[in-house]
Amino acid sequence: MNRFPTEWLRLREPFDHAARSTALIETLLDILPASRPLRILELAAGLGSGMRFLAPLLPTPQHWTMIDHDPALLASIGQPPTNKITLETLEFDLRELDKLNFSTDLVSTQALLDLVSDDWLESLVNRLADQSIPILAALTVDGRVRWSPEDPKDAEIQQAFRAHQTSDRGFGPSVGTRATLELERLLSARNYTIIRKQADWSIAPAFARILKELVDGTAEAAMEACSNITTTKTVTGWHRRRRAAIASGDLSLQVGHLDLLALPSN
Repeated sequence: MNRFPTEWLRLREPFDHAARSTALIETLLDILPASRPLRILELAAGLGSGMRFLAPLLPTPQHWTMIDHDPALLASIGQPPTNKITLETLEFDLRELDKLNFSTDLVSTQALLDLVSDDWLESLVNRLADQSIPILAALTVDGRVRWSPEDPKDAEIQQAFRAHQTSDRGFGPSVGTRATLELERLLSARNYTIIRKQADWSIAPAFARILKELVDGTAEAAMEACSNITTTKTVTGWHRRRRAAIASGDLSLQVGHLDLLALPSN
């Protein structure tokens, strides 16, 4: 499985929090238990960004179980926001989802589902539906990207980038930008009520550091996937122009994400 650098996770956290839907959480409050501590299972917890966003919006007390395959990330989560919130960390390989204890009131995750396979999504849905557990799945990329100003090669580069997103990230061929809609389809078939909201990053020219990371990452992925979609020369030229636009303070970016809340029928 891929390991995500701590620096990247810290860099993206404020943009993640600014993008996430609070309306979904207001809906979620109506079905959560109020007579005992709330139990949340966070899949692919990383540095705990999901908990830091969600925990202040939920009733307390809360107990979080933070799941990740990377012990270094889990060790860096830090303390919960208040003493009414407790957490435990569990190093666990999510490819073995059937072995994970799903005794929880809510499954939460962010920026995970586009990395997993169709089979993994189906396994997740089966585990949720068998125990009537709601899920809040945030910040799943959906393929919408808008660079400003536009470049003649944007569409070609993004096509190559999306092709790269379907590569194997350790779970099998990735579902990529289909992830949220596929999860919605599977959960709807198990009588879940689905609410979906856009949760887009909006990155202004002043945020040059994250723009550089995104331009570099897009170019690297496009280069790896370029065989029948684009050429090395095209990617190199696009990358050079985009880095120049960052340096001159002209580049901004919107990246499309979806947040999904799925509630069981009973």
